[in-house]
Amino acid sequence: MPNTNHNQNKARAVVTGIGVQCAFANNYEQFKKELRHTTQTRQQLRVISVETLERTTQMDHDKIRTKTLIDFNEYGLDSLKEAMKNSALTVHDLAEIKHQVGLVYATSTEDTNTFLYRTFSEEDSLFGEKFSQYVQRAIPINGKITVCDSSCSAGGIAAGTALDLIKYNDHKVVLLGGVETITLMQHSGFSSLGALGSIGSQPFSENRDGVGLGNASVFLIVEEYEYAVNRGAPILGELLGYGISNDAYHITAPHPEGLGAKLAMQRAMKEAGVASEQIAYINGHGTGTSTNDSMELLAIEETFVSAKSESPVYVSSIKSLTGHTLSAAGVVELAATITALYEQYVIPNFELQQPMEHSQNIVLPTEAIPMEYDYALSNSFAFGGNCVSVVVKKLTEEVLQA
Repeated sequence: MPNTNHNQNKARAVVTGIGVQCAFANNYEQFKKELRHTTQTRQQLRVISVETLERTTQMDHDKIRTKTLIDFNEYGLDSLKEAMKNSALTVHDLAEIKHQVGLVYATSTEDTNTFLYRTFSEEDSLFGEKFSQYVQRAIPINGKITVCDSSCSAGGIAAGTALDLIKYNDHKVVLLGGVETITLMQHSGFSSLGALGSIGSQPFSENRDGVGLGNASVFLIVEEYEYAVNRGAPILGELLGYGISNDAYHITAPHPEGLGAKLAMQRAMKEAGVASEQIAYINGHGTGTSTNDSMELLAIEETFVSAKSESPVYVSSIKSLTGHTLSAAGVVELAATITALYEQYVIPNFELQQPMEHSQNIVLPTEAIPMEYDYALSNSFAFGGNCVSVVVKKLTEEVLQA
């Protein structure tokens, strides 16, 4: 049974606003609609696969500049501004508590993209200002600023860092983000590894053959619970706990038995004070590679199914829609998890026609399923065996009014 007194005397962290741009959405409103029931075909999604890479490498420099390079700073700030707007949080609000405002974001392409963007744009200086500096010119931040760069687990670690700043470091607001702008360097790198899918990511599919890649800019406004309630902020959900592990098995491949994944999920639930049978939905890392998806479903089965003899656990991945957004993946997928939990449904696996073999107590939904549940978990795994899981909770109206 869960420890009901866990975290009782610590500050609580809630999410009050989301802003996002990714392969299938230009803003959060579109993100919410398409996440539940997408109106786009796989060909319409802005995801990089083998086929699109072959087209891209034939472009001249002008087309490369316009098609694959993005102003990283503007891209990130746009989503941060949208998240603040959706949270009803103003610059004036932050100025009043600026020493208790933090910025945590995940990225692995910031410097690469800035260098290439400024090169093709013929800027005088090839290295522009850091995103954190750029944000500080627009928004008052005098608290902790942290950049997480642990590859594909960075977004989940950034979420855990934001939670810690609220719980242990007297922060009232943390601007939690993930910004990734894929360039030809990333395309070519995944292609040389043989990890780029023919038509993009097909998570948990019998026909999966690799990842698709996608840009993403996403921000969540994370606030201390009492501060959010006192200012009348909309509360989408609570960050309850996270767990980190490293299986140290291989430079790129995960441990085939999912040892790191299991440990991360177990640690997340322990910190959250939640039992495995209380987790109804898992937003999987689900890359669409043979090794990740088989490992992840095995780890989920061994962590959850034994304690859920009758109740199934629902698992889906949104990478079929977003592509793999690398360091930003953990944040954009956390945004999806919180959105589905708040709206009380389970996210479907897009175009999953032939599910891979899996336990009968694991459900891989192919359409949105309305469901009442209180807890969900989001996974992020990375090269080198880095694993992180985050547990989120839905807050009831009774709690909000207490």
